[in-house]
Amino acid sequence: MTKSTSTTAPAATTVREVRPFLFLDPAPAKPLVIEPAVRARHDRIATEQIPQLVRSLVDYTIALQNRRALERGNPQPIQLSVLNRRRRAARSWLVAILAGATDTATLQAVTGQWLPTLCAAGLVPTGVQRAGRRLVEFVRGALTACVFDEAADNLLPHAKAEHVIEATLQAHLAALLRATASVVD
Repeated sequence: MTKSTSTTAPAATTVREVRPFLFLDPAPAKPLVIEPAVRARHDRIATEQIPQLVRSLVDYTIALQNRRALERGNPQPIQLSVLNRRRRAARSWLVAILAGATDTATLQAVTGQWLPTLCAAGLVPTGVQRAGRRLVEFVRGALTACVFDEAADNLLPHAKAEHVIEATLQAHLAALLRATASVVD
């Protein structure tokens, strides 16, 4: 067994710039003009992907709740009635997002019913804020994956569809933070 006398030069290492992940910032609700092509893409997502999105969103909320329960030392199974309420809330919220709904009735449903039900934080406003931000980012990622699910020569229609989703989520997040901030202060 002989050792080679030639040494290999170490490969040049590249220094990567550390950039923070861009979370969605809350923005006030403004009326959205949704083009027919964007509406068609959202309708396709709604008909094909909503059941899987609802399941994944509810599973994510259960995982968050179970982690909190394990940290407190009090793990309990989720009751079926709670599960059904979360499924209905998740479905309603996802359909409203894909419709680009930012009217006052939708924002009230988001802040008073859908997100508190999904967050399972009870009446603790800081818990709803934290969990609400996590749910918004989770839904943002899931819907982005649904929008950009196919290769295309022109990604402008995809970007327009993504813009409607993000603008709607920004309005929903702003409404949630505004509603819970008034309780916290």
